[in-house]
Amino acid sequence: MKTLIENKGILVIIAIFIVVMFLYNTFFSTENVLIQEGLSSSGVGANLLEMSEKLQRVTLDQSIFSSNGYLLLNDFSTSIIPQVIGRPNPFGIIGRD
Repeated sequence: MKTLIENKGILVIIAIFIVVMFLYNTFFSTENVLIQEGLSSSGVGANLLEMSEKLQRVTLDQSIFSSNGYLLLNDFSTSIIPQVIGRPNPFGIIGRD
């Protein structure tokens, strides 16, 4: 508390500076909206169509599935045991199942 009283002048100057910056930004600042050149409503989905065309041209070499590297792959997956899920009425009062 003693340091606040000793540095009261600095705190007042900082508070005045913050208020002045807020007022300046509120009343005198103009919002600059950057508009990208070449972007129009007709070109919004153009990149999506271009990507779709590129994906349709992709081909997969079927010989990869008969290669030694693919045939040596091991499946380490485990089966999931079916379990009872949830309550019959999830919105009902607890204990009245």
